[in-house]
Amino acid sequence: MNFIDIVTIVALFVNTIALIVVIYQTMLTKQSIDSAKTQRQLEALPEVRFIIQTQVELELWKKDLQRRRNLLKEGIDENNNEKIRRASDTKITQPKDLNLNKEMYKNAPIWLRELWMSGAQYYYDAIVPLTTAPDYHFSQNWIDGPCENSLKGISELLIYLGNTIPPVILDTPASLSDADFFRDES
Repeated sequence: MNFIDIVTIVALFVNTIALIVVIYQTMLTKQSIDSAKTQRQLEALPEVRFIIQTQVELELWKKDLQRRRNLLKEGIDENNNEKIRRASDTKITQPKDLNLNKEMYKNAPIWLRELWMSGAQYYYDAIVPLTTAPDYHFSQNWIDGPCENSLKGISELLIYLGNTIPPVILDTPASLSDADFFRDES
């Protein structure tokens, strides 16, 4: 074996080792990039409590509108002024009467804040006209107009919001608080 053959074999061996090192570094870099991407996605998620609070309020507004609509329908069908009066009875006369949480508005992600405020707008748009003196014609127009529009809007917001948190997280047993799982650091 001559000197050139030995150098060629050594060079091939060194190149093979270098190729293995490059492949290994590439795998590590890909894992690091994937990990950083996952971390960024997790950091971008809003706090679950904001999503849950938004969902609860949207559902309450939807149920309230449905209850009022059903009571108004009964009042119209039965010519029952008392049912119409009860369905129309609301203390909400201005947006502040919804008592929205300012801390949540400031701290929630923009997309969630906009979704929440959109739901508040739909609810307020439907509920405020009920403060006028109730009558049969007005009640039917309210059912067919603002109520139906707001129910449809709030329902769509709930569908969008429902896809944000997996149900398994929402159904987590609440028998223990998060703090119960941590060891005291004394």
